[in-house]
Amino acid sequence: MITDTQLGGDLQIVFPGNSVMAAECRSFPWETTSLGPPSEWISALRTAVAIVLESPFPMNLWSGPDLNLIYNDGYRAVLGAKHPQALGRPGREVWSEIWPEISGLFDQIRAGGPATYAEDAHFLMERASGPAGEAWFTFSLSPIRDEEGSVVAFLNVAAETTERVLAERAMINARAAAERAEDRLRNVFAQAPAFLAVLRGKTHVFEFANDAYMTLVGNRDIIGKPVAEALPEVREQGFIELLDKVYETGAPYVGRETAVALARSPNDAPDEVYLDFVYQPLVDGSGERVGIVAHGSNVTDAVNARREVEHLLRASEQARADSEASEARYRFLANSIPVQVWTATPEGALDYVSDRAAASLGRTAAEVIGEGWLGVLHPDDVTPTIERWTRSLQTGEPYEVEFRLWDASSKTYRWHLGRASAQRDESGRIIRWFGSNTDIEESKRTEEELRRLTDDALEANRAKSDFLAAMSHDLRTPLNAIGGYAQLIEMGVRGPVTDAQKADLERIQRSKSHLDRLVSDVLSFAKLGAGRIELRCEPIKLKPLLGSVVDMIRPQLAEKKLNLAPLSVDPELRITADLDKTQQILVNLLANALKFTPSGGTISLAVAPAETRVAISVTDTGIGVPEEDLQRIFEPFAQAKRALVESDAGVGLGLAISRQLARAMGGDLTVASKLGSGSSFTLTIPRTQPKKD
Repeated sequence: MITDTQLGGDLQIVFPGNSVMAAECRSFPWETTSLGPPSEWISALRTAVAIVLESPFPMNLWSGPDLNLIYNDGYRAVLGAKHPQALGRPGREVWSEIWPEISGLFDQIRAGGPATYAEDAHFLMERASGPAGEAWFTFSLSPIRDEEGSVVAFLNVAAETTERVLAERAMINARAAAERAEDRLRNVFAQAPAFLAVLRGKTHVFEFANDAYMTLVGNRDIIGKPVAEALPEVREQGFIELLDKVYETGAPYVGRETAVALARSPNDAPDEVYLDFVYQPLVDGSGERVGIVAHGSNVTDAVNARREVEHLLRASEQARADSEASEARYRFLANSIPVQVWTATPEGALDYVSDRAAASLGRTAAEVIGEGWLGVLHPDDVTPTIERWTRSLQTGEPYEVEFRLWDASSKTYRWHLGRASAQRDESGRIIRWFGSNTDIEESKRTEEELRRLTDDALEANRAKSDFLAAMSHDLRTPLNAIGGYAQLIEMGVRGPVTDAQKADLERIQRSKSHLDRLVSDVLSFAKLGAGRIELRCEPIKLKPLLGSVVDMIRPQLAEKKLNLAPLSVDPELRITADLDKTQQILVNLLANALKFTPSGGTISLAVAPAETRVAISVTDTGIGVPEEDLQRIFEPFAQAKRALVESDAGVGLGLAISRQLARAMGGDLTVASKLGSGSSFTLTIPRTQPKKD
């Protein structure tokens, strides 16, 4: 006869521990289920129950012929509102809403099939009041067998990944939205009539140039190069110094009718052009300057026309005293050119306006001369315009001012640029002022639109960088928890672990490591985009560096049965670079070679020193890169379709980050490949120069 004391002792052994579910299991009437009283359970089922109850990881046993549920504290969160009624009930009743999806898994194992493992499996589950909700799980289902090999229960290890899956979706959607916004802005910039270029960093590297800018510089290959290298003819013209000052001080620079000697192609002699332009500092989300936006208009034709007009006006005025015909010619020319022409007395009163000017203003010439022109000036511009005109009258300096004039055709005010220069007699006395008003309304609108678009682009870039950095940090916390608990279980801290469970835990760790790498790549890319990567470039001996990198990949070489070609390097050869970043680039290139080279293939490292640079090549006999993907593989989030297996795919940032790091150190990263014949990636780094005595 079994006493209450004996029964209580048996229950403590079957359901060990002080957890909530251990206590509930000890008090549950198991004799009312198909499992019968715990005292009659076989040892395999008892051992499995003890492992489940003492594990901190969510686990559940589908037990007996009715697959009654026995679960631990961690599994309660999976059940939600179904707990505590789910304890001891048949699984098909508890999980009736997903039973059609999962019942086949049990049948498969009963029929002798393998245990089941699934990552991020999607279910519609009723775990709270209201309609079913979406949930994602990484889980395994393994059989528990008796001494005769019959299945008596199924061990279900489940980790809910709903938050991570939703976070990854949100990150992907946000990244796609940011990229769409960036594409729209680039399209607007590309089609803008004014020229525009974006320069990055202290060396002013071209990151973007629209069609108008490319036309201005003769469609040369400038992207990715510093201004001094891309446009060597501007080095001695003072523009590099202007860019340096804007970058250092943050103060914009405005140039008006600035003469620039530009070559239309590398072999042509420079032509002189005149530009109205602005150098606008570019700042990131933290307010730090990371580059410069250069935008403006080519006003060469307008400048040449105005200078010709001024020349003709002066010539005509000189001849007025001698010939009435000169006066007629002068007026004809003034009315023919596409600007408003006027003259004034030494005291500043207008004594002539062209017919074109009068018609544009909707007045007669008589209504405009004298001080009548003030009546067609925008009220807000009267005071500053008079002050500027008075200063020129007092000093004799050239007159230049922007103001709004009434336009009769559109019945609104339009922006104009007013200019005038003084004509002097032989003694230097001013005898007349010659002036013109040029319509700059479209230029003003373009400038304002570009300023707005630049602000929008800065805000979009800041939001993208902040979001990616925040999401990368938030994803690491649950990933580290998953890895830590999986490692504890694998070490047997919570009880013995079967080979099948070890295999499941190894899959969890591999998945966690893969996500860790993706998160690190996204975070690095966000830092690079925001200009927050710090470099410590110093002389480095190349041979030890390459040796340390090769040592890192030797286990993978042996595992994949790949050959490494012999490498010969001058032990005194040095490069000037950041040690960690250079090692990161080389490890990434070798990892790609390992990934895309089949067993039996060969990977080789080669070093080609030149006078000022050193080229380090990583070559493999792998599957190669399609020709149409050779440049695209260096773009963020882009990948060539060349993986040997689908699991080798990453987020597509490794090569993009490597090229940006190489260029930040004054070098470059290029590729040569032929599909089916392997690839060769070449990292070019500055060579350390000997010190001069």
